[in-house]
Parts: sequence; structure tokens; C-alpha cells
Amino acid sequence: MLPRHWRGMVVGYIEERLFIFVLVSLLFITGIAGGAYSVNGLKETQKAELTQYLYMFFQSFKRGAPPAMDFSPAGKIIFSHFKTVFSLFLLGFSVIGTPVILFIVFTKGFILGFTVGFILKQLAGRGFLFAMSAVLPHHLLIIPTIIVAAVANIDFAGVLLKGRWGKKPAYPVSREFLRCLGINSAAFFLLFLAGLVEGVFSPFLIHWVAGLF
Repeated sequence: MLPRHWRGMVVGYIEERLFIFVLVSLLFITGIAGGAYSVNGLKETQKAELTQYLYMFFQSFKRGAPPAMDFSPAGKIIFSHFKTVFSLFLLGFSVIGTPVILFIVFTKGFILGFTVGFILKQLAGRGFLFAMSAVLPHHLLIIPTIIVAAVANIDFAGVLLKGRWGKKPAYPVSREFLRCLGINSAAFFLLFLAGLVEGVFSPFLIHWVAGLF
């Protein structure tokens, strides 16, 4: 549990930017719904190819030896997360890149919705267990982190935009910049942990689930 002072700061931050949080969250949810719905639009040949790939991936874990503790896949995933956070920061700093931040959030939701939707539709009960082991653990960190990072950078873009219009922001730009930088740093740390979960620990869960079938 966070100390009371920190809880108050977090609640206050969310309340002051509630509209942005709602907008970003709705975009992400819309992306998930769109991705899940798009599964129905796949051609039979596309479904067959993707299903074959899923079964091959599933069988490779089932027949193979237990995965070893390997940090190299995690390194690639963490670097990808770093690029995402850095891109969000640059887009917010540029002000005009704010719509691209929203597009990235929507795309993240679309990919997640499509992935989980396809797995559940094609593998049924096994798909649920597979999604719980291969998708859910790291996304418990990724989803809120991406949403908060997007909100922080959109909010900072709004502060810069007010300054360019000659309007005085509620707080000095330097303070807002440091706060935005701090949130992005915290976001990368959480995504670093998500990368470790996905790259190091998820293979063990997938191997365990594969052994049940």
C-alpha cells in the first residue's frame, strides 16, 4: 500500500486529468473490441495458417525440454518497450504528435484484442489457459503503464500548447516537464519488469500449460 501522502497525490493527479484518462482508456478498450471483432473477418486460409502456427508453437513447448532461464529474449522485449515509452515522450514533446499517441494506444489494444480473440476462438478451453499463461501476466503491467504514460505525455503536450498560445499553465513548464519525465521513467521501469515476466517467466508457464494437453 502507498503512504497516504502518495495516495493523495495519485488520486489528485487522476482527478485533474480525468477526461484524458477516460479518453485514452476508451480508445484502448475500443482497440481491444475492434481487434477481437476483426478475427471474424479473417479468410479461411488466413485462419488455417495462423492456427497451424499456433499449434506448432504449442507443440514445441509440449515436446521440448523445460525452458532454461534465458534473459536474451527479455532483453529484446525490454528494448521494444523502451522504444515505445521514448516514442510517446517525443510525440508529447512535439505537441503535434499527440494524435499519434492516441493511435499507438488504439493499436496496442487492437493487437491485444486480436491475439486473445483468435486464440480463444481457435483453441477454446486450451486457448483460455494459453492466453492466461502467455498473454495475461505481463499485460497486467503493460496495460495500465501504457495508459498512464500516454496520459502524462498528452497532458504535457497540452501544457506546451497553452504556452505557445500565450496562456499561463497552472504550474511552471519546468515542473510539468520533470513530472512527465518522472512518469515516463517509472513507466519504463514497470515495462522493464513486464519484459522480464514475458521473456523469462512466461515460457515456464506456457510449458506447464502445454503439458496439460
